[in-house]
Amino acid sequence: MLPRKLYELLPFLYMFTGVVCAVLIDSTIVLISSMLLIVTGVFVLLMRRNFRKSLNRSYELHQAVIEPALDDGFEKRSGNERRQRKVIEWPARDDAGDQVFSDRRIGERRTAFRN
Repeated sequence: MLPRKLYELLPFLYMFTGVVCAVLIDSTIVLISSMLLIVTGVFVLLMRRNFRKSLNRSYELHQAVIEPALDDGFEKRSGNERRQRKVIEWPARDDAGDQVFSDRRIGERRTAFRN
């Protein structure tokens, strides 16, 4: 695996190499290769930016969907006390009054996160 600093510098190295070769070497083939290096560097930067944006968006969705659902079953306490589960009636019932099993609840949370 590449070190993080080198990995982050690669697109800039592509573009820098393309510009230097285009300026210093007077050849049509080198000019075309230089343009391809520059375009590749820009393309890699755009792909990384879009991926990081989508990763951030999915993390925000996770925070908005999953954490409020998890807060329903736990009571937060201060000091040395641990989190304790709230006592709920068993079997649990959903809004329609149907019996809900734990597997079904977890499945609903997972599908809510995927949408």
